[in-house]
Amino acid sequence: MSRFRRVHALSLVLALVSAACGDGLATAASSAAAGLDTSTADSIALAQDASAVQACAPNVVGCSGKDRYICAPDGSAFVKDPCATGTFCDSGKCVACVLDADCPPGNVCTVDGVCQTPRLKLTTDALASGLVGAPYKVDLAATGGLPPYIWTVIKGSLAAGLTLDGSSGSLAGTPTAGIDDTITIEVKDQAGTTDSKDFALKIVDNGIVITTASPLKGGTDGAAYTVTFAAQGGTSPYFWGLSPTSGAIPTGLTLSSAGVLAGTISGDGAFGFDIKVFDNGSPTLSATKHFDLTVALAPLQIVGTQQVDLYIAKLIVLPLIVVAQAIPVPYSAQLQATGGKKPYHWKEVPMPALVTGFIKNAGIPKGLTLQDDGTFSGAVTDPSLVVTVDLSLLKLPSVSGFFFSATVTDSEATPQSQTGLFVMPTVPIGGP
Repeated sequence: MSRFRRVHALSLVLALVSAACGDGLATAASSAAAGLDTSTADSIALAQDASAVQACAPNVVGCSGKDRYICAPDGSAFVKDPCATGTFCDSGKCVACVLDADCPPGNVCTVDGVCQTPRLKLTTDALASGLVGAPYKVDLAATGGLPPYIWTVIKGSLAAGLTLDGSSGSLAGTPTAGIDDTITIEVKDQAGTTDSKDFALKIVDNGIVITTASPLKGGTDGAAYTVTFAAQGGTSPYFWGLSPTSGAIPTGLTLSSAGVLAGTISGDGAFGFDIKVFDNGSPTLSATKHFDLTVALAPLQIVGTQQVDLYIAKLIVLPLIVVAQAIPVPYSAQLQATGGKKPYHWKEVPMPALVTGFIKNAGIPKGLTLQDDGTFSGAVTDPSLVVTVDLSLLKLPSVSGFFFSATVTDSEATPQSQTGLFVMPTVPIGGP
């Protein structure tokens, strides 16, 4: 059996970067270390290496393109181990999918790499309120299962004048009588699977009514948000306001007199508040309605103003560091993250042993200190600690500087954490 040539330095770095960053590619890293290139991006072909004592670590499994290989028990070579028809190799495993796009339409990819039909779920959260004599329409929605769906009211009664279209899920009509009750709506797919939900249905018989449904669509901390309230009845235009004694809207949002709640949300949690609307008639009509709004935290992510895409990992590039023999040039940098709950807490974590053996002086260099808040202080006065990594296969210049790995943890009750790979370059990325 043939032997593989020694893995190129870049292949080793890429695979070990993924292991250091906790991306679940430790198997790929082992394969790269053994001589199998798991990155399809650089198109490194399998080749002989007569000088290699051992081609790979025995029984290590890896991927080349979409083919699976396993190292022979004696470590002499990788042997092709074909995946079953309809599957391909990813991270050492035969899977049917990695992304939803790999699956047939309507299916999703599970974490185990299997395409499956998602569970049927009625996704409409609430019904709008309505006014007797005014047009009413709510389009119910569902996901998953096996469309087309069948919609039915299985408990309670609709207001007179309203009907539910069993095929489209449209609840519509012009109500002729008021109602304030709870109904149960069921959705059924072609496989006979069902899901149901209770809804409050309110139709008022005179005056003015806020038709916007509660709860409002959810928001995300740090993200833009907008919703426009609507009303029926009375005389337009309407004037909108927030009841000052009925709770508070999320920080960062404001309610305009035209009924637009908008802004960039700061903070997370469950919010409840009352919105009031006034018409332009004489006498003035008004209506008040309580709304709930849930704001979630965004996933914690490590970010940087400059990044090098290594295909299976991101290398965060920090500001340039000046290293002069015996001359302490002060250095300042801030590690950055988004999402999660602030404040963040940072700490250096060890790279895998193979990385520290391959990249000499890996880690934060002597003279620099990483603070808990992600800031650096100090200076480096030993140029011999600088490491240079060849990125020519990615059509990038060599990178010289200090490589290290760090983990950020947020302040949630059950903290999120992420680990990233960083470089403090001594020469600008892209050339001097």
